[in-house]
Amino acid sequence: MKSTEPTFYSSTKSYLISFLQFAGLRAGISLVLAVLLGLTEGVGLVMLVPFLQLIGFNGDGKLDRFATLIGDILQKVGIPVTLPVILCAYIVIVSMHAITRKYQEVLNGQLVYGYTRFLQDKLYKALTHIQWLCFTRVSGADVTRVLTGDLFRVGYATQQLIQLSSTTVLTLIYISVALFVSFTLTLVALACGIVLFLITRSYHRQAHSSGETLQTTTKEMYSAVSEHLQGMKIAKSYGLNLTHAKNFFAITKQIEEQRIHFTKANATTRMVLEIAATATLGFFFYISIKFIQMPATNLLLIVFIFARLLPRFSTLQQNIQQIVNSLPAYCAASLMQSHFGTHQEALPPISIHPLTLKNNIRCDQLSFSYYNDNRIYSLQNINLVIPSKSMVAITGPSGSGKTTLADLLMGLLTPVEGTIFIDEKSLKGDLLHQWRNSVGYVPQETFLFNDSIRANLLWAKPDASEAEIWEALQLAAARSFVSNLPKGLNTILGDRGILLSGGERQRIALARALLRKPTLLLLDEATSSLDMENESHIQDAIEGLHGELTMVIIAHRLSTIERADKIVVLESGRIKEVKLHEQFSIKTLT
Repeated sequence: MKSTEPTFYSSTKSYLISFLQFAGLRAGISLVLAVLLGLTEGVGLVMLVPFLQLIGFNGDGKLDRFATLIGDILQKVGIPVTLPVILCAYIVIVSMHAITRKYQEVLNGQLVYGYTRFLQDKLYKALTHIQWLCFTRVSGADVTRVLTGDLFRVGYATQQLIQLSSTTVLTLIYISVALFVSFTLTLVALACGIVLFLITRSYHRQAHSSGETLQTTTKEMYSAVSEHLQGMKIAKSYGLNLTHAKNFFAITKQIEEQRIHFTKANATTRMVLEIAATATLGFFFYISIKFIQMPATNLLLIVFIFARLLPRFSTLQQNIQQIVNSLPAYCAASLMQSHFGTHQEALPPISIHPLTLKNNIRCDQLSFSYYNDNRIYSLQNINLVIPSKSMVAITGPSGSGKTTLADLLMGLLTPVEGTIFIDEKSLKGDLLHQWRNSVGYVPQETFLFNDSIRANLLWAKPDASEAEIWEALQLAAARSFVSNLPKGLNTILGDRGILLSGGERQRIALARALLRKPTLLLLDEATSSLDMENESHIQDAIEGLHGELTMVIIAHRLSTIERADKIVVLESGRIKEVKLHEQFSIKTLT
């Protein structure tokens, strides 16, 4: 996928805009709740001053301006300044704080998990609507990695972003309270905080660099897992199990090293901040006692505030590093989304009705190329008529263009030259979606879900009745063996239908295609890997459908195509010859 790599700042901006567009008003509510949390916690801290003085902590019985202000407010509203009142007020404020925090945590959870699902759904929807040619060039391992690992990392970054916003608000409130208690010491603390931030900037760059490297290595791991699982059989047959494993171990080793590197950077930042915070706190004690001569209650309060405030600087730093480390994952998802978006098909209409082929399918000067250079054609100048309810066989050597022609007939590929007509209507626009809804397709490599036979069949037509299911199985010559299974339609097939034989899988796949009651049934080498007995079952099923619907059969075996009404022979992307049923026999084709 070719695309301009986004910069750190552009990716940060894009991420923030994307999240705020999703969150909308809820982001503001979350921030308001954070303010309320800060205020209730701040007021609770302020209440400690009169509380300490009421129990005689001052010793001289005098009230400072802070305690006097609280006392005046309480007297104006008619509340006596007593220990029980202070304690009750403190309990109420803390309770309000706890209730607010609960609602904030629930809301933040909805934002984090909702945003993650929003990105996953958006990307997967784009994937399902890309052009087939583009889809064939997409790495399945890359899509899996982005949909799961990368977007979950983005979700974690979003959690850190919300926490960053809340911590920032609370930090500002703490600073405001601290300024009220001691303006001078608070300015010193802020100066120290700015210095610490500048010192730790290099760790942000390390976090982003570590995130980019981790992104690349994780991509390699997903690709390796996908390829290794597909090639496990040949690896075991060659005795290369250990080599297979060593390749995987090398990748996981790199991932481990990158995660440790990031952990070290994060731990170093925390260590520097903790040491600096402790040193700053000691400095506060010295300044306040030696030079400012602050009252004991105020000193205790500001020490308490800074004890709560300084760790928040560490939290802010960690939040930023976690977000920066996850930005490459967001970039990967964003680039993939953009790539899919530039190769989108036209969206289907809301209501799609299958077509009934009345006359024929006609290919007029059809040409197709998989490359941007249209001088390299996979098919060229194809002129072909497929009459309604006929059986047309397409044969030819490997690489002659048989599967490409099948994909064009199904409307998956778009010809670079020429046109396909369905009853003299060009196969494009809304007609294209109607046509796809009218095709039953059985590929050479049958794909079945790790689910029951019933679920596999209903996938093609969710509203099919029990009678329709058994009718489709009957037409596919599969009713007998399904009936004899211990659990019948509820039999679980295993991964890719591994618990059935090859012939049984193909018959289930044929039944699934027939359940749609298609106008066109297209079988692409559907019997090439079967033995003679299983091929005979499929052949009997096909013969039973002859004349009931339009069929296009792509095959090498002469036994598969000998009953066709027309045989089209391809060679090097062109039609070499077309023979009608009465013009050929097994001998003439050998």
